[in-house]
Amino acid sequence: MTKTTVRVGQLGAGFIGQMHSLAFSNAGFSRLQPEVRADLVAIADVNQAAAADIAERYGWTATHNDWNGLLGEDLGLFVNAGPNDLHSAPTIAAAQAGIPVFCEKPLASSGDVAYKLWKAVAAAGVEHRCAFMHRFIPAVQFARELIASGELGEIRHFRSRFLMNMLAPDGSVSWRFDRGRSGAGAIGDLGSHHIDLARFLVGEVQEIAALTGTWTVDPAQLITDVNDDSFIAIGRLENGATASFEASRVVASHALTGEFEIDGTKGSISWNMERLNELTIRRPGQGPMTQMVTRPGHPMEGFWLPGGVQGSHPLGWNECFAHQAHDMLGLASGHLTDSVAATFEDGYRVAEIVDTIERSAKERRTLPIAFKA
Repeated sequence: MTKTTVRVGQLGAGFIGQMHSLAFSNAGFSRLQPEVRADLVAIADVNQAAAADIAERYGWTATHNDWNGLLGEDLGLFVNAGPNDLHSAPTIAAAQAGIPVFCEKPLASSGDVAYKLWKAVAAAGVEHRCAFMHRFIPAVQFARELIASGELGEIRHFRSRFLMNMLAPDGSVSWRFDRGRSGAGAIGDLGSHHIDLARFLVGEVQEIAALTGTWTVDPAQLITDVNDDSFIAIGRLENGATASFEASRVVASHALTGEFEIDGTKGSISWNMERLNELTIRRPGQGPMTQMVTRPGHPMEGFWLPGGVQGSHPLGWNECFAHQAHDMLGLASGHLTDSVAATFEDGYRVAEIVDTIERSAKERRTLPIAFKA
């Protein structure tokens, strides 16, 4: 059977743009339905040298120095991997041109902008998804299955930490540290992933209390409104469970620590990004058991190779990005109608929670999450 080809255009040739380039290149190798592949039509970036380099490495046919050029390419999917302050206008323009859209997280630099973006794209009637890619890690999906089945009992606690060092070796800082371009810092860049995980696995966040910290100073003195370097928040989820979130982007000794733990009345589970194929399961009266989520019957089994034929081999970050890209191609082509991928409504809701965390830290009090309808 011939694979359906989706013509893809992408804004952004930075780090995350390279990840999506690799993911969409590889998604067509999936053994799972639907049978789709990406035609990497054009990539746009103001840095033309970067765009040309990424185009040559990953097979983009054309480059543009402005996102408007992408809209004339007869696209079947618009991928926005640009900075946060470029998420809104290009994505709305693509949607209003009838192109399905896939946008990086956080959806926008504030809840208000994210809400307007969601509503404008929804009004255009196209598929819209936000790139909370943890949803496409098999162990995370397996955790969701365990929770939904009732095997852990009533969920009482969600805890997470996301720690890393985002400072360059010379101490220089990127646009991600600029409140004017990025919005929140560690809260939006790192914390949003785990806020979405809490919502995806357990339930919506209802109230939050938080502290933030900022220590970074731009040595070049170009960024004068540096956003938060770290935050700690406690909250309550809609089922009554407590939740805690911690993230920092200035922890020199942590290369990439991302972890969560969920406790129920019948058992607990924990996961660590540095061992992303594993889910640790604890039950009362028993020691912890580590489950490799790579076997036949597990989520995403058989995506790349027949499962269990010559063992069950571990997956990596790149493969999980391709899982997400495969769903995006399926949704854009109309051959897939159901996906765990976050919608723009999810993206807006996470952005509203991020805003509330910032306000709570500033006002030093617990605040309810006031979602717009």
